Amino acid sequence: MVEFRILGALNLLGAGGRELTSVLAQPKRVALLAYLAAATPRRLHRRDSLVALFWPELDQEHARAALRQALHGLRHALGDGVLVTRGDEDIGLDQQQIRCDVVEFEGAAEAGRLADALDLYRGDLLEGFFIRGAPAFEQWLEDERARLKAVALRGASALAQQSDARGGLGESAQWTRRALRIAPLDEPTLRRLMQTLDRLGDRAGALEAYDAFAHRLTTELEAEPAPETRALVGAVRARVATLSQNATELAPLETVATASAPVPRRSRRRWLGPAAAAVGLAVVVAAVTRQPRAPVPLNAKRVLVVPFTNRTGDSTLDLVGNLAADWITRGLDLTGVLELADPGAMVLGGRTVSANRAGQNAHEDTDARALALASGSGLAVWGSMYLRDDGIEFHAQITDEVRGRILHTLDPVLGDPREPRPALTLLRERIMAALAAAVDSRLGALASSAGTPPRYDAYLAFSAGVEIFYGGRRARDALPYFQRAAALDSTYALPLIWAAWAHAGTALDQCDSTAAIAEHLTAMRLTSLEQMQIDRVMARCRGDLAGAYALGSRLVEAVPRSELMWEQHAVDALDLNRPREAVTILERLHPDSGALSGRAGYYNWLTNAYHLLGEHDRELDVAERARQQFPRNLATLRMELVALAALGRGREVNERFDEIDALPPDPIRLPAPVMRETALDLAAHGDTAAARAALDRTLAWLASRPAAEQATEYLRFERALTHYAAGHADSARAIVAALALAHPRNERYAGLLGALAAQRGDRTEAARIDRVLVAVERPLGRGQATYWRACIAALLGERNTAVDLLARALDAGYVYQVRFLNAHVEPSFAALRTYPRFRELLRPKG
Repeated sequence: MVEFRILGALNLLGAGGRELTSVLAQPKRVALLAYLAAATPRRLHRRDSLVALFWPELDQEHARAALRQALHGLRHALGDGVLVTRGDEDIGLDQQQIRCDVVEFEGAAEAGRLADALDLYRGDLLEGFFIRGAPAFEQWLEDERARLKAVALRGASALAQQSDARGGLGESAQWTRRALRIAPLDEPTLRRLMQTLDRLGDRAGALEAYDAFAHRLTTELEAEPAPETRALVGAVRARVATLSQNATELAPLETVATASAPVPRRSRRRWLGPAAAAVGLAVVVAAVTRQPRAPVPLNAKRVLVVPFTNRTGDSTLDLVGNLAADWITRGLDLTGVLELADPGAMVLGGRTVSANRAGQNAHEDTDARALALASGSGLAVWGSMYLRDDGIEFHAQITDEVRGRILHTLDPVLGDPREPRPALTLLRERIMAALAAAVDSRLGALASSAGTPPRYDAYLAFSAGVEIFYGGRRARDALPYFQRAAALDSTYALPLIWAAWAHAGTALDQCDSTAAIAEHLTAMRLTSLEQMQIDRVMARCRGDLAGAYALGSRLVEAVPRSELMWEQHAVDALDLNRPREAVTILERLHPDSGALSGRAGYYNWLTNAYHLLGEHDRELDVAERARQQFPRNLATLRMELVALAALGRGREVNERFDEIDALPPDPIRLPAPVMRETALDLAAHGDTAAARAALDRTLAWLASRPAAEQATEYLRFERALTHYAAGHADSARAIVAALALAHPRNERYAGLLGALAAQRGDRTEAARIDRVLVAVERPLGRGQATYWRACIAALLGERNTAVDLLARALDAGYVYQVRFLNAHVEPSFAALRTYPRFRELLRPKG
């Protein structure tokens, strides 16, 4: 089939893919073919009309002779069947024999496939093309250029509006930039772009867009922007002058670690998600004491690898583009030569590299440029995939964002969609060789030593597990996918690393399994980033939280742009009883966009940190923001309830319990513990009446569950804990004694039984259970048995012993909930709350 491209750069390819230079060298023949292909309505054309259009200066005989000669040349070049006739007078094209981008562009736009249409719109119709002596054709060409440009402009504007409606401000900005490239002097489009960038917090970008537009308007039309545009830029400049900018780089580690000054109280506000961003204040107002700073210059040694855009038309191949980016990223990390802007799923808690990018229909160069600027990357690797016969063809480019130029365009790489690994290996080697020539020669020597990509079916299983773990926080459900990925490809390390992390989390608390995986990983070649993360997971399992914190410091130094990594480091700080440091880190992040968007966990850590600091107004403020963003989430309701409890608003707490049953199930936060823990916080803050009412509500909720659910081991122990907190010792003992008999090595069952014995003054039984707890302490148990021994000692009045044991438990990594927060509300420690050593132990250290 002949391929004729007349939108933007002109090209004409024959059926075998050969460029038809004999036609391209003849402007009249190009113009005639373009008219036959693109004129509307699409039909056969009378010879009389064609000669009048193209040879108005000739008489009829010579004009018809010129047309015959032009048609003969086209037939010879295009091949049989492309030009068709009806009788002697009508001439046209067989649309089944020639593909024209104008026809495909209009068809995609009419069908609502706007992104596909814009992919075809590479510029004006016959851009820069001109023929002499054909004024009617020139008029037709100008009219068609304007019409097609209007279609493209409407499409880009519609995509921007759709993205905005979905809350995708970054994608909306990209489509609006595309609209402005289509119509560079369209002022309403400029204003929409400035408003979108302002809402994103990119006020520098909004001002740059205005300055470029104003310069062009002055140069080309000797005019100035409209009053409403000047008013808009004045408002943006006023915000830049008076508000702190969004941080484009996080502070160095030592700045974060040593920041201990009180944070000024922020005014209470409603959080309205995307709607609030319209005033451009949401993220800025939420930040703590951010000093105004100039935008950080692009780092010439930082590289961003953007997922390859799927242009095959087959959505089942989307993940091939993700795999390509993941594998290139991993190869670069193995070299240690360049800094990675986005390590994707190599950051535990992150997703495959496409998760935080614009949609697959984005325009590649715009997408890569915007993402590189946002991440401070001086280099960007990006590209697309196309179908070629039965294979996938990868097209890749490397851009130098510092100088704003294409550094290298790679030759296409053809691969098999069923087994893309050889093609991906070759693609990565070529990219690393190109980077070696331009940046650092060491990359070329290391390119072939980075191994081979994982099997595609293994990558699919791993990606599914990441999405389950990331979006649903369902560690148990994600594990089979990680295990399947590792079974399908025994050389694939990432699924094992994620499985180790899942086992180590408090939802499963299976550090023995984590240790077994870590041992297996010692025989595999890991990147430095992967090795540090498995080391960090194992440090937490061993209870070496200071070691985990040190590894976290190294990780954020290695990937300073990763907000996920900074969030993890804040958790490390929180576990070391450094809530002020955790606040400083977390308040500098952006939970409503990028990698942290859609994750309620961020707000959990921030509210816990404020709770430990005793700053409960701020805690409630953050909890309300979380509830605005996640209104149907039990975890965010819990944040609000705990903050209200600390503020002494017990009646409101009990009223809000009515909301619990209306919420969908949460994979981590469950109704009974949320109610009981809130009651404990009420008691710890002196509201005993509200605490008792809350515990009664909890017991009533437990009693309302179906009999089969009440009989589960989990709910039986939860009921025992609630009875214990409510002072119903006999009821608690009856339940937990049966559980401990059935599970004699369970630290929690034995611990509660020992606490009940100590509470009633049975020192003999309490001492026996203390010995049991010593015996069942697990090497990777993270101090849980020792914690219960501290509870027993406290209830026996042995305050020094209790504090010593609690300190040992905390040093061993006791991480149930947030460890210091749990000790703060533990009913067994009620008598210790005024004891100086206990208070000093729990006092925030940073």
